[in-house]
Amino acid sequence: MALSIVALLIAIVVGFQITGRDNIRTGVHAFGVDLSGMTEAEARAALTEAVEDRTSQPLILIDGDRRWEVTAAQLGMTMDIDGALDAAMEEHRTGIGLSRLAIVSRLKDEQVEVAADRIAVQGNLLDAHLAQREAEIFQEKVDPSLTLNTTTGPTYIPAQIGRQLDVEASRSAILAAMASGEQNVELVVIETEPFAWDEDYSDARQRLENIWDGPIELVAANETWTLNSDQISYWIQVHQAEGPGKPARIENNQQWMDDVVNEIATFTNRAPKSSRVWWDVSGRLIETVPGEPGTRLLWDESRALVETAFLGGTDANRIDLPVEIQNPPALPADLNSLGISSNIGEASTAYGGGLPERMHNIELAASRLNGVIVLPGQTFSFNGEVGPTTVEAGFQIAYGIANEGGELTTIPSEAGGICQVATTVFQPVFWLGYQIDERTTHSYWIPGYASNGYVGLDAAVDEATGLDFKWTNNTSTAVLIEAEADGQYFTIRLYGTNPPWSVQVDEPKVEDIEEANQEIVYQASDTIPDGTTRQIERAQDGFDVTVTRHITENGETRTENFSTSYGPSRNVVLVGSADGELPPEYR
Repeated sequence: MALSIVALLIAIVVGFQITGRDNIRTGVHAFGVDLSGMTEAEARAALTEAVEDRTSQPLILIDGDRRWEVTAAQLGMTMDIDGALDAAMEEHRTGIGLSRLAIVSRLKDEQVEVAADRIAVQGNLLDAHLAQREAEIFQEKVDPSLTLNTTTGPTYIPAQIGRQLDVEASRSAILAAMASGEQNVELVVIETEPFAWDEDYSDARQRLENIWDGPIELVAANETWTLNSDQISYWIQVHQAEGPGKPARIENNQQWMDDVVNEIATFTNRAPKSSRVWWDVSGRLIETVPGEPGTRLLWDESRALVETAFLGGTDANRIDLPVEIQNPPALPADLNSLGISSNIGEASTAYGGGLPERMHNIELAASRLNGVIVLPGQTFSFNGEVGPTTVEAGFQIAYGIANEGGELTTIPSEAGGICQVATTVFQPVFWLGYQIDERTTHSYWIPGYASNGYVGLDAAVDEATGLDFKWTNNTSTAVLIEAEADGQYFTIRLYGTNPPWSVQVDEPKVEDIEEANQEIVYQASDTIPDGTTRQIERAQDGFDVTVTRHITENGETRTENFSTSYGPSRNVVLVGSADGELPPEYR
């Protein structure tokens, strides 16, 4: 029975082959065309049409949003019709036998693809096209960068992804699409990311733009300090981003910002000006000039505002710095209750015969100090009571001591001679034992400032740099200051009640004497007549000195050392010269 079935199957197969020996058998495909049952001529015609369609069909090469349309023929695609036809017919002619019994399953529409190896590409055309795409797609990777030029401002180079066509992978994708008849081809592009992105620079860029938006005005106590963008930028450092999530930042010099606030504080901080009082014709104390409030820059708050502005944290061009108003102590209704009963101390220094400008400055300062009252517990500020020592305030240019590169020299300065006034105020305060809060000495010793034969008892002030002399009335009674300048001597007298303590001052301890150079230094000056000379500084040895003060109260003694290191001074002579040039005989 089994043999009969096999024989029947063989007969069927042979029958199919005999009856269809000139036709391509069922299920055979080539170039995507179903050639089932076609004659050779029919198959050639079908394949020819398919090749024409395939080679003229556009391929869409895709890179993101970009598209390039090109035909397969333009890429060098060729399809071997004869070879494909041979392969299809060969599938038909494969021998008869039991192995051909698989035709039974093919009768169930099994598809066989032939001639895949009959598709070829002319490499030079495809390579040329890929080279063109490669050039168009290529994009250099750019790491973002933010730089700052103090003249031209900030410059930003934006981030850019690096892109390069993977030629081999893209070629394979194109060939695969040609073989399968697919129309869209995704080109393979290798992308390289920058180390950081634009958003990692957005904050730093905005800050620099705020700074370069215009000058920044700092306003305190009705005074304005203007800083231009280049001034602020000089101190700025730009730190590049360190990667995603580690953004770029800018940094400003902390010490410089401190210095800016300190400079503003120097000009803003004004101690309250005490009332001026004096005796009327009946001998009673009366207020002659009301006191004036002082101002104090709130340093910490101002420093925070300055840092915000100088780091571009605000787009405001005007920054109002907070200032505290400090009112002077209120006077009691009866001034005679303040205990101002007698002259308790005085000091006098000679100023007659000096430069007219210097004499003017001393006399102006005296007029502004006369009648100052220092109430119990109140701190006297020399700068606060005298007020601004500027030309605008009535002072004149004279001469003062300066330290230039470590060398002491005498130079023109506003309110030259004002230190003599401060020294003369300091001396009776010192001898009476009042509390000294702030005091600086001269760079070299001036013999005319000796007090009761003691060296080392002087005081230097400079309102422009905040150098002040301050003392506190640490008694229960008030002190009234009389300042007199009679053309020869400047005198300070203190009126009040003697303090409840005794004062002993040791002889000055002088050490490390440094001999002065006696050579005469001539300086041209247009403040004296042409050809005339005037000595404004005399050579004095430098030395270190300590003056010790002992204050005894209620059986207890406290000891205070006042130590100073003076440098040697020079012989400086002014030579009158209207043109500011030193005459040849003095060079």
